[in-house]
Amino acid sequence: MFKLIKIEWNKNNLAGYGIKALICMVFIFGMVGGMALMSNAQNEPMFLDFTAFMSLANIFIRITFVVFSAIIISRLVIDEYKNKTIQLLFTYPIQRKKVIQAKLMIVLGFCFFSVVISTLIIEVLTILLNPSVHFFETPASMGELLVTIPSILIASAMTAGLSLIPLSFGMRKKSTATTITSSVIIGTLLNATVSDGSSSVTMFQFIVVPTVFCLFGLAVAYLSYRKIDRIDVA
Repeated sequence: MFKLIKIEWNKNNLAGYGIKALICMVFIFGMVGGMALMSNAQNEPMFLDFTAFMSLANIFIRITFVVFSAIIISRLVIDEYKNKTIQLLFTYPIQRKKVIQAKLMIVLGFCFFSVVISTLIIEVLTILLNPSVHFFETPASMGELLVTIPSILIASAMTAGLSLIPLSFGMRKKSTATTITSSVIIGTLLNATVSDGSSSVTMFQFIVVPTVFCLFGLAVAYLSYRKIDRIDVA
């Protein structure tokens, strides 16, 4: 399986997506940091502490990599069905299911590790730069970062699972546009902020919501895996 994943990774030049993910991470940090500095310059601090700063950063991270995953799904699965190149893969002495499994594992792994790494790097940069740049007034320490690691891993796993949902929409019409559009809608919906005036939360913070979407995404992947032998690629 690892060799098959490696073949798919190299064949589709996915290393380039890693560089693009890094650029997105830098952009997210710069955007949230810039918002913090501009609000401070107007004497209306946007973030009171490290948690508030990372809450917004995490929203952008999750949306970004759900969409990123949809782009990879389109590249690995949707486009190959649409262009009929999947037929060539199915002539190899390898079970169809293993080919699709390798592709979906790439999507899951890319999304999971991108969210984890981006979150940790942004947290480290925030803690290191805040004393001199002053994103927020309340001091932050590496201890706060360590406390967030379990929640980062859980959120990343859920994000990776739900990132497979666009596969269901894309396969219906074998459409790249549909795949990516559905990912934007899902990412935005789950991370939309709801406020009562004094506090705000996102749908993602209600653990049952991302859990249900994650399970649905995994179910979509499982059904695609189970039905692959009956899918007409002609």
